[in-house]
Amino acid sequence: MFNPTLEVIVAQARVRPPLEVTFEGVLKRFPGLAEAEAVCLTGSIAAGWGNVNSDFDVYAFSDKPLDLPVDETSECWPGVDQSGVRWDNWMGEFQESRVDLTIWTPDTLTTVLKPYLDGEVEFCGMSYALRDFVYRFSIGIPLKNEDYFRQMRELLTASSFARARARWSKAATENSLTDVAGQLDAGDGASARLSAVRAAAGAAEACLLLQGDLCPTEKWLMRRLERKPECGITADEYRSVVLDGARPGESDADFALRVARWAQGHIVRLEPEFMTVS
Repeated sequence: MFNPTLEVIVAQARVRPPLEVTFEGVLKRFPGLAEAEAVCLTGSIAAGWGNVNSDFDVYAFSDKPLDLPVDETSECWPGVDQSGVRWDNWMGEFQESRVDLTIWTPDTLTTVLKPYLDGEVEFCGMSYALRDFVYRFSIGIPLKNEDYFRQMRELLTASSFARARARWSKAATENSLTDVAGQLDAGDGASARLSAVRAAAGAAEACLLLQGDLCPTEKWLMRRLERKPECGITADEYRSVVLDGARPGESDADFALRVARWAQGHIVRLEPEFMTVS
């Protein structure tokens, strides 16, 4: 008979002290990071969106193994992407918070961006894990070796990565719009409504990507729109059109058609930017 048990190794604190997010503060827990070439704070805390349950995410870059603490709160494991890119993970406790420390080689960003530096890639085929790496690199707060992050971000800006991702979102949005049309024709208003919401999210994603916001998940979509109104869609507009749901007297089919037309309008607006090669 299935009878799972749960053992709490380190209890989650309900109230936490402010994190000491300086390199000197990090070294108190991870003295081995002194040997890293570069270190940054990343994730939701770096983006300014952290909360009491947020992980403390750190990226370190080193060509050699780093000495990391081993105790009852920690575990380590290697990671590998289908492309062959490798990294090492350390997870444990830091200042009463969970810390996720990932160690990459210093040439990782150059390696994953190579196709996008060599030419204009039409569609981004990068795995989610590496898209997440690029995003977290782009928002990281340098703790050691600011020049390294400045140089790598210049490469990212010069690449076709953001446009390739935006074109992928555009194609996915257009597929969702096609689904809306077919489902409405079949009389399936409820499914069409779901497809229209997916199209709206894809259109917003494409708008944000073309403004350099590389987040690979919808998790922070509203906050991203609040931060980048220059993308052409404000958070208030998205809330009014999509999140507020059906308007009085509006059926599922009516909602789907309205939202689909809204998403299509933004995709059409962006067409010149999708085609531009800079």
